[in-house]
Amino acid sequence: MSCMLLVSPVGCTVGPSTFEIVDYRNPGDAKRYRESFDEAYYDCDQNGNVNIVLRRTGGRSAGESEVTQIVRIRSVWRPVPGKTGSNATQINATVSYYIVEGRVGDTLEGAGCVFFTQNRAENALSGSLDRAVLLPKRQLTSGEALFARAELSGEFRATRDRRQVVRIMNEADRHFGPLPSK
Repeated sequence: MSCMLLVSPVGCTVGPSTFEIVDYRNPGDAKRYRESFDEAYYDCDQNGNVNIVLRRTGGRSAGESEVTQIVRIRSVWRPVPGKTGSNATQINATVSYYIVEGRVGDTLEGAGCVFFTQNRAENALSGSLDRAVLLPKRQLTSGEALFARAELSGEFRATRDRRQVVRIMNEADRHFGPLPSK
């Protein structure tokens, strides 16, 4: 799988959801890639935590497989204005990044800081993910991981749709299976 496949034109149906992944494979030579996601959905639990999924499929040309990328962000606590401090170095979300091209694919897992605002009238959520540190966890085939250590940051705007969140995550889990135990 080529890292060049990560760069693609912008296209969103709900609004801009753009992320940057920084590859730290070679110390002192960080490589940056930017990707826009055309699908973005979320759901909330009874405690106000969110489960956000972003998906992009594309990069197909003659003789090439489609590349599917999924970002999943799950908040584990939410700062309460005036009661809890909040800054971009806190960790309040788990983050997964899935990349699949044909029969080749990797997942990176980690944690970072997510800030979001919900507009209930529009069933929309907007926010940002700051400095999620990700490490490779699962692969569809053996070989070198696409990223040895990466950092993911970006902004999103998602539509509330529990069915789509579940559908996209079930699709990803069918490819990769459960997370390895510690």
